[in-house]
Amino acid sequence: DVDSVANTGASRYFIEIKIDPASLSGSNGLRYSGVERVLYHNKTTAPLTEIVFRLYPNLPGYDGQLQVERIILNDRPVSGQPEAKDSALRVPLAEPLQPGHSADITVAFSGTAPTQTRQGYNIFSFTDGIAALAGFYPAIATVDDNGWDTAVPPNYGDATFLETSLYRVRLTLPAGFTVAASGSLLSTEQNADGTKTLLLATGPMRDFYLALSADFEVVSGTVDGITVNSYYLPGQAAGGQRALDYALDALEIFDRRFGPYPYAEFDMAATPTTAGGVEYPGIIVASKRFYNETGGFFQHVIGHEVAHQWWYGLVGNNQITEPWLDESLTNYSAAIYWEEAEGAETGAKVVENYFVKPYQRALRDGDDQPVIGPVSAFSQPDYATIVYGKGPLFFHDLRTRLGNDTYFKIMQTYLNRYKYQTTTADDLFAVIEEVSGQSVQPAADTWLRSP
Repeated sequence: DVDSVANTGASRYFIEIKIDPASLSGSNGLRYSGVERVLYHNKTTAPLTEIVFRLYPNLPGYDGQLQVERIILNDRPVSGQPEAKDSALRVPLAEPLQPGHSADITVAFSGTAPTQTRQGYNIFSFTDGIAALAGFYPAIATVDDNGWDTAVPPNYGDATFLETSLYRVRLTLPAGFTVAASGSLLSTEQNADGTKTLLLATGPMRDFYLALSADFEVVSGTVDGITVNSYYLPGQAAGGQRALDYALDALEIFDRRFGPYPYAEFDMAATPTTAGGVEYPGIIVASKRFYNETGGFFQHVIGHEVAHQWWYGLVGNNQITEPWLDESLTNYSAAIYWEEAEGAETGAKVVENYFVKPYQRALRDGDDQPVIGPVSAFSQPDYATIVYGKGPLFFHDLRTRLGNDTYFKIMQTYLNRYKYQTTTADDLFAVIEEVSGQSVQPAADTWLRSP
């Protein structure tokens, strides 16, 4: 898929990042520096007078620091204007970038990941010897008819909204550290100063994620030709193996039901995230606190985050303005995983306990609200109940009424049509109506737009 996506004008990132070894033994957070070259293509139908970078670690929910130190645009030094609580940098162009034309941008940057974040899910941090580096690099924002995305989302829910790109990353870090990352490792070079340099590359992905620790151990397996790696901490080997087994089953099920996972590798890592788990392209993380558990929510987290490789990873959406489009579908996909991995009775219990009962409590307490809406429309508790509980009931109703054959044909058509693209609710509704031959509006009104 690399050539076909490149031919559509996907951005290409060439990133060099160096971890500061001295920062790994202190209490002031992990420091790093880097330089990236981005080949950016104007895929819109209008000239662009500016380019906007997202600096996600500066968001309150990340609680870190990412500084841009120098920008070279088409061989000319330029500067940008920070905005959106320093989480966006707007760079004016000397000449408009015409549709179909490209810009060559080099950015020098540095960042600090704190030892513990005060807000959010602890996804950009160096906690307990584990570096979780979500959004560590300046990423070109998504631009559409509404302009550049510079949203400052709440501290709960997902914050990123990026287009599919291609990544090649050179990472230099102390030789004793193990790395879990998006993409695949191409080579390792041992350096004379006690560091090593890894060369990593991806297929078409919406983001690039790194986790690293001197304590990581790994167990691996394969399914459908995919190498699957489970990174875990000392004393949690059984949990690392369970995570691997859950992921192997989930990948096989979703491969068969939705369509092929297109990458050679899939990773998962135990991190100190305060969420149950978090999805990234080609890699997921689960909270290390679950690795002494068997089944239950730990297994659900793995099934859920693996499903995100299809819904968010391959078929994208704006996670800030339409979070249900990936989260509700993903959580219902997790129920399908339970059903096929553990049996129909277990699947029915998951639907009852994870979807029906939370929604019934919301109805009883007067907390019902529409599923469709931005993250900011919900309180944090209601976001979990409505988007993760009520929303999946739309898909359950759809599957119950249409049957498995039609439901999974809808999912396969949705994937094939919008793979590597960004969708809206209207795109999904159109596919449902096309494949089923039925109006989606009654079910959407009942489950998504009510009360």
